[in-house]
Amino acid sequence: MSILLTGGSGKTAPRIASLLAAQNKPFLLGSRQGLDAISNGHPTVRFDLSDESSWEKLFKNTQITAVYMMEPRISQPWVLMNKFIDFANQNGVNRFVLCAGTSAAIGKDGMGRVWEHLIQAGVDYCVLRPSWFMENLIEPGLATTIGKLNKIFTATQTGNIPFISADDISEVAYHALTDEKSYNCDFRILGPENLTYDQIAETLSEVLGREIEHVKLDEANRIHGLVQAGLSNYFAGFLTRLEVLASEDFEKGTSNAVERMTGHPPKSFKTFAEENKDIWLSY
Repeated sequence: MSILLTGGSGKTAPRIASLLAAQNKPFLLGSRQGLDAISNGHPTVRFDLSDESSWEKLFKNTQITAVYMMEPRISQPWVLMNKFIDFANQNGVNRFVLCAGTSAAIGKDGMGRVWEHLIQAGVDYCVLRPSWFMENLIEPGLATTIGKLNKIFTATQTGNIPFISADDISEVAYHALTDEKSYNCDFRILGPENLTYDQIAETLSEVLGREIEHVKLDEANRIHGLVQAGLSNYFAGFLTRLEVLASEDFEKGTSNAVERMTGHPPKSFKTFAEENKDIWLSY
């Protein structure tokens, strides 16, 4: 019996895989690239939500009892995700953990549609609603502007965001997948403090030993900059809208979910910056 982790090349699934491996719990790390992909040292199996034959092959060869679900970047992802939930449930899966986001709401287009379907299907479930990942700051876009230009460009203005580490999200997901009792609810997964990007820049300045500046852009200039950096018009607009919402304190909040589920408080941004400073210093 195995746990299927979708989104094998993402930030959380490989971390959950490491936690499962440490406890000798069987799992399958699913990716569209299949056996050609290795994430955090874990070989993967082929799983493509858009290819239903990959579902059948996977379940034919393995008994799966729980599934961790990430949103794929496809149009109306909830349509196929809900169809897969029904397929998996008919083939023995009795627990689903969905990683959604702060904006998810039951029945709302997006992961809210999947959340609603989990309830209607009567399966054991847990919906994780994390805020913004600290790890976004070490991915190529932001890591480059911080490392080379000493700048962070956003449209968040002075909005407060409870940045959370993917390590903490993954640990909560691990418990939601493996604890004896299913939680059958949602958890807002938030960091220990609400921070503006000005404060993020101050912390990075301290850790890196040089001044990092947060450059505040309006919506139009932010979209233009992201498109110039190679993003599609659609995705640039999507990301900018999230930042504009954050500027209005949409993300702001507090939660004890990480400590309740894991027994320890979530990682602070200062700790995260110290752990990852070599990435920014390498540019």
